[in-house]
Amino acid sequence: MMRKRSIEIINKLLLSSEPISLDFFSQFFQVSERSIRSELNEIDDFLNKTDLPNITRIRNEGYLLRMSEAQKQILYKHIANDAEVYLNRSERHFDLILSIALSSEKIFLNKKEKEYGISKSTMDEDVRRLRTELLEYGIEMFSHGRTGVALKGSERSIRTMLFNTINKNMGLLEINEEKITPAKKIFSVYFPENLLYQLKTFQQVYLSEIHDEMYENQIVFFTSLWLLRMKMGHFISTISWENDYEVSNEGQMYIDAIAKQYQLQVPNVEIGYLEFIIKSLKSSENKNMSDWINAQVLTIQLIQEVEVQTKLSLSKNGEELYEGLFQHISALTRRMKNGIQIVNPITENIKKNYGLIFSVIENFIKNLEDKNGKKITDDEIAFLTIHFSTAISKVKSEMNYRYKSVVFCHHGVATGNLLAANLVTNFPKIEITGIFSSDDIQFISKLDVDLIFSTYDLKIDGKPYLVIDPIINKNNKHIVEKFLKNNEQNRRIEIKEQDSSNLFNALIDTILESGGTVDLNIYQKLHEVLKENDIEINLRELQPMMKDVLMNNEILIDIHPNSWEDAIQNVAQPLLIEGIITQKYIDSMIKSVKEYGPYIVIGKHLALAHARPEDGANKLGVSVATISEGVEFGNDEMDPVKIIFCLSAVDSYSHLNIMRELVELINEEEKVQQLIAAKSVEEFKALLFEDIQN
Repeated sequence: MMRKRSIEIINKLLLSSEPISLDFFSQFFQVSERSIRSELNEIDDFLNKTDLPNITRIRNEGYLLRMSEAQKQILYKHIANDAEVYLNRSERHFDLILSIALSSEKIFLNKKEKEYGISKSTMDEDVRRLRTELLEYGIEMFSHGRTGVALKGSERSIRTMLFNTINKNMGLLEINEEKITPAKKIFSVYFPENLLYQLKTFQQVYLSEIHDEMYENQIVFFTSLWLLRMKMGHFISTISWENDYEVSNEGQMYIDAIAKQYQLQVPNVEIGYLEFIIKSLKSSENKNMSDWINAQVLTIQLIQEVEVQTKLSLSKNGEELYEGLFQHISALTRRMKNGIQIVNPITENIKKNYGLIFSVIENFIKNLEDKNGKKITDDEIAFLTIHFSTAISKVKSEMNYRYKSVVFCHHGVATGNLLAANLVTNFPKIEITGIFSSDDIQFISKLDVDLIFSTYDLKIDGKPYLVIDPIINKNNKHIVEKFLKNNEQNRRIEIKEQDSSNLFNALIDTILESGGTVDLNIYQKLHEVLKENDIEINLRELQPMMKDVLMNNEILIDIHPNSWEDAIQNVAQPLLIEGIITQKYIDSMIKSVKEYGPYIVIGKHLALAHARPEDGANKLGVSVATISEGVEFGNDEMDPVKIIFCLSAVDSYSHLNIMRELVELINEEEKVQQLIAAKSVEEFKALLFEDIQN
């Protein structure tokens, strides 16, 4: 078995381009030269067994080890399988907590102390810190001379703690990586590979619409914890878990398959518990109407805030961003209500690389924290950041960039021309604006360029430069690629000039034809005009504004309902008469409020009646009614409702502009009061659309 010091010696030899002396190793490891010499011989024996190059001894200089990248990979794989494992404190915590919670054997601290190869004082400090961490979950760890170490706390808390511990120590992103880490070795002791494989197979067969590997792994890991704890005789009690979740057919089939495979009787409370966990982890699951509409409002507001702070328009990728973000926020709000938040294994990397977006979301999300009375973790914020970073990366990737550059050469202009030609041929984003000799170096500070390429070391400050051979080939091409990557902040946007006069005239003709009114037919004609000019438009993002959809007969001034149910029935009548919605849609709106409370009250005196598309929405449509005396919906803060909108949405995107306008109206209290006081349809429309008309 290879010692830790031997591995360090190998790493130092592989990283050094010069021979390393015995004296250096002796001083570094604080052992005799004789010990180092003996260890080098052992390393050579190990290399011989694996058919890898030996260490080269150079007289009066030291030791060298040269290997190809392929040979290094073989070596590291052998080391991982053969190395003596020395666990650090976090790895010891990981092993100890898994052994206590998941091992069928009794766990004694003195045996663990010997297993880890640490002193009693170190073990005592490990236990003290671990007990402090467990208290955050309401879990106590106690030790008994005969029965060993055990955990005391609710089963639900213990499972949540274990799930978070696995995430923090392993990271779900690395589960499929070939690299062997101490944490993965520890994990494999308690989670057999065939168990995870079997559960993933069941999940892929029975649980539909999970296309994100992150969520797949989360569900598989939690299910394995659920199964292992039950097999050990640890069950959720009805006291600590209220089983009020309706189990889906696919959820029941998933659990039945597991129970049959592992010959386990699963209590109803455990079925409901796992179903809830799966729903919390599945980003697409959302049946609660209150969560559904609140998540839409939050999603729109968050996108607007990020656009303002980053000064980037995300509309081009807006639909994809909206849907992904909406699904995640829906799941997040459900998890918060039940004290569950998932762990993100790359949170620190996200903070480092997307700090601005992370901080914008962090500040925005405080409203959600205040509303729910629970802190949102950095890990959850990092997941939201990923949605934005992906969209922003797409926006940036679709921009045309160039690196304005010059070449310096001390071999003559011919060599400089050769380097310039090689750069432009291999890297089209590089624009060479000049070729200079070493005599022209005094002009560098006056050059309007992003990058400098040179055949010799210029020894200058202020402008990034790269010393490179005149001929670019497979051996040095990666050097230029890395240089460009490291200097992306210096590139400039390339503005392409094109004659758009035909496009301009065609658009003018279309607008004149419309008489100044843009409706759905005009949208379609504009799309055809753009298509004829080789500009493709995503029709999913041709989302009408409210003024395009809200007709005069759909505006009801000062109605007098007897109840909030009457208010919904009355405001929906114009849409029902026109066939935009069915009576089922109205019934669903009323039923949802009865079931989930006054979630449709979205602002002071303002309500948005809304059901799901499948509940009877035939077309996109909007209607609105004012109620001067107001009607109570049961929202102490926002009642009475004096303006109620009814929105019929047929998909997840066509109504987004209308939703954005309603979100903006929430913050315009003065405008809301003016709309309430409007005496006619014409006055109401003029007030509602005054910003557009002006």
